[in-house]
Amino acid sequence: MRCLVIVLFVVLAAFPVTASEISIGKKVVLHSDLIGEDRPIWIYTPQHEDDERLYVIYLLDGAEHFHTVTGVVKSLTDDGLMPKTMVVGIETTSRPRDYLPKVVGQPQNDLQAFISTKWPNSGQTDNFLNFIRTELIPYIDKGYPTYPHRTLIGHSNAGTLALYSLFNQPDLFTNYLAMSPQGWWSHAETLSNVEKLAGAKRPYQHLFISVGGEGGRFYSGTLDLLSAMEQNKPSKLVWTYQQYPSRSHMGGILPALLDGLEYLYSILNFSITPEIAKYADVSALTQHYADLSKNYGFVIAPSVGSYVEFAEAQAEQQRHTAAVSTSQALVKAYPNLPYAHMILGQRLLAAGQINEAVASFDKALTLGKAQKLNDQVLDALTDMRKKAAEHAKR
Repeated sequence: MRCLVIVLFVVLAAFPVTASEISIGKKVVLHSDLIGEDRPIWIYTPQHEDDERLYVIYLLDGAEHFHTVTGVVKSLTDDGLMPKTMVVGIETTSRPRDYLPKVVGQPQNDLQAFISTKWPNSGQTDNFLNFIRTELIPYIDKGYPTYPHRTLIGHSNAGTLALYSLFNQPDLFTNYLAMSPQGWWSHAETLSNVEKLAGAKRPYQHLFISVGGEGGRFYSGTLDLLSAMEQNKPSKLVWTYQQYPSRSHMGGILPALLDGLEYLYSILNFSITPEIAKYADVSALTQHYADLSKNYGFVIAPSVGSYVEFAEAQAEQQRHTAAVSTSQALVKAYPNLPYAHMILGQRLLAAGQINEAVASFDKALTLGKAQKLNDQVLDALTDMRKKAAEHAKR
């Protein structure tokens, strides 16, 4: 045994263990004059270029769901199913106060009666949403390159707040993911809320609403709402509903996040069908985002990845001239991005434009050195430039 211990010690000593911390975000404390308290905020940002704008998710119950949501967002982004999106988790301090709507007049059902008695300070939802509007969103927009495209995610009582925001402050968010919202409203209130959704001046919005296998008001309240929406056909609101009957109240969160985020962000993706790859040019890509910009009321630029994937699809169809044009559009949109010039160099090389490819790799190297990219990236760019130059000599 003693010999075995000595052998293990020698083996382990030969492989020293080092440790380093892994961070997926940061936590800040934002003082709110409106609420009258310090509010912890959890922030996750994906890797992005300096001139790339980010979509934003505002997550209620941030401390509880931050790791789950950021994991799902990263996975969907890596798979190309949603654009680069940051997550802003709002830590909860008083759920009844911030999330549950105010009871107007006498309680209309037993849940409203219970909440009014149990938590008399509930119903300050407008104050909480105004905190998000006037204090939190300006803080985020000042510190990060964001689009005015915002998604609100809420579960249970926080899902009720998401619906309340959709009904009463429609300009605040673009997308809503309401998971198992509490069946708070009476039938008359539900009809009144749905009537608000029919306004012609409302913005273009998407809603994903889900329930698990909880039953009770979670289920009946959601069906009551959806039935009223089907009958009244809200203006400019596109929605879908999903039930997970085998999932518990908490167990329904993960599948709803996966399905909901993919649904809510799918419209932002430029779908490259075989026909588009075979026949379309870069104008199909730019027109897609021009149409989105018109619908949303602000400019949405094609992402780096959308240009790259389209150029690759064109090249696979042996449409090298079209792939070069798409890559040139990428460089025009992101002129200071070494990666963009590298992609153009690759597409030029495949098209037989050797000297132009060398020039593009030179530009990528110049920008990469100026931006102090790591040695491995610079070495890769150098190798690409060298191989292109060798082709030019043949």
